Amino acid sequence: MRLRQLEDRFALQDLVATYCQAIDDRDLDTFVALFTDDGRMRHRDGGMDVTGRDALRAYYAARFPTYGVTFHYPHAHTITFDGPDAAHGTLSAHAEMDLNGEFFLAAFRYSDRYVRDERQWRFGERVLACWYYMRLADLPTQIGDPLRKHYKGQHLPAELPESLATYRAWHPDGLGR
Repeated sequence: MRLRQLEDRFALQDLVATYCQAIDDRDLDTFVALFTDDGRMRHRDGGMDVTGRDALRAYYAARFPTYGVTFHYPHAHTITFDGPDAAHGTLSAHAEMDLNGEFFLAAFRYSDRYVRDERQWRFGERVLACWYYMRLADLPTQIGDPLRKHYKGQHLPAELPESLATYRAWHPDGLGR
């Protein structure tokens, strides 16, 4: 049992690394195969919510051409096993992106549900929340602004860390300084 969980943990770490590589490589077939047939990818703010491999394929087929060079990289990854074929986890990550000739930097937290499907771990659901998403040039002066998501010309509120009860206990009036 313990050896199986270690093997599964490594397989789940490979799953999230393959996700990042598939996005950066624009490998749509690999990307879609990382999800269960009814897999769901959504943004916590409701800006995107896509369910099923066909819908994921269509969404990302339209999205991939809008990016220039990107580099997604995972950081800390926690995994909790809910059974032999089910787990959930949290992953912090960054992305560097060329969007219309401008360099953007983003910091995310993924809340994942993993399912062993056809003897392979896949995403049952990925929920993305954002610390920031902005041009690198804006980061030094706007990291403290609650509207840290600069997406498609809009300045939107970031979900993290302000939505966390533990954070709000230390900073009840916002970011604090």
